[in-house]
Amino acid sequence: MRARGVLHPAFLALASSAALAHAVWYTLFPVYLRSSALELWQVGVISSLTLTLSFVLALPAGVVADAASTRWALALASAGQLAPLLLILLAPHPLLLLASVAAYTFFLALRGQVALRLLAASGSQRSWSTIYSAYLLLVGASGVAGAYLSGLLAERRGFSAVYLASAALFSLALVLSLFVENVPGGSGRRAVRNLKMLQSRDFARLTASLALHDLAVFSATPYVQIFQREVVGLSLSQISLLAAAGSAASQAAQLGAGYFADRFGAKKALALHYLGVSAGYAVMGVGRSFEDLLAATLVQSVFLPFDIPARRKLLSLMAPESAVATVNGLSDAIVGLVALPSPLLGSYLWLGVGPRGMLAACAALNLTAFLPLVALKEENG
Repeated sequence: MRARGVLHPAFLALASSAALAHAVWYTLFPVYLRSSALELWQVGVISSLTLTLSFVLALPAGVVADAASTRWALALASAGQLAPLLLILLAPHPLLLLASVAAYTFFLALRGQVALRLLAASGSQRSWSTIYSAYLLLVGASGVAGAYLSGLLAERRGFSAVYLASAALFSLALVLSLFVENVPGGSGRRAVRNLKMLQSRDFARLTASLALHDLAVFSATPYVQIFQREVVGLSLSQISLLAAAGSAASQAAQLGAGYFADRFGAKKALALHYLGVSAGYAVMGVGRSFEDLLAATLVQSVFLPFDIPARRKLLSLMAPESAVATVNGLSDAIVGLVALPSPLLGSYLWLGVGPRGMLAACAALNLTAFLPLVALKEENG
């Protein structure tokens, strides 16, 4: 039988190329910004946009993904990531950097929402998380390679080579989009109308839990590499090696995480993810050497893949097939709005209680996400 959806070979090749491109430039992005005249809070805000703003922009990206054909949407995403990437290299002014990263982030979100549409078109609800985890595993291998290559390129050829290599890979993704399975678009208006069915307590509980979790995580994330560099004293190659090791650990656990969510419930998978993230930040906060930070990275990374397949399964089962991307986008947008000021919170904590205190505070804040999660009905995942 012909491969469909996220299992289509052309889409897997495209997604792998795009993941490699993103990891090559983004791995050391905070360090790149730190080498400029930007203040710490500016580095945190700009470098975290691809995390926080991607959630806010997920709703319009989801509407576009549901309304457009998958082939056209993926071509748009590749071209849309390529152009801002070149501007990031050429635009040192904070406002131009902010605008470039924001534009890039919309198309990053669009690519992710198209993947959800293709997954919905391919398959079985019983193995939803496992299929999605398999997709994440295949494309995530490119992210591991990109994270490692980032440090090597930056040290040997400079940051210009990093951004040009990423631009070439996004160009390849643009060409590959012409060969992806083309699932026709639907009605954007119908997808938006279907959102009225989400006025439910379970949708609110799940979204509240995810918002608290992402607020805590994104408060620390922009400063982790700066912590590694300035507090512990790691080299650029050591920082990229940690990123690559973390990605490798996550990929190794990916299929197990998807199976766990299908077998034991997505709610339990999210709970394990929350615990692992807090444990990782706690261990990192007391780390004094590369080996300590490696242990913290591995602890956290093993539990990272328990998040996305579980939250996507829970949200997608709440949605009609015609509005899968839009429903996921609505929840992501709410979560993103709550998490948007998180870099400012992280900067405030860094300056107020110190870098190690910031990591401890974020680990504690993350545990509050259990409160609404506990009230979520188990039968929804």
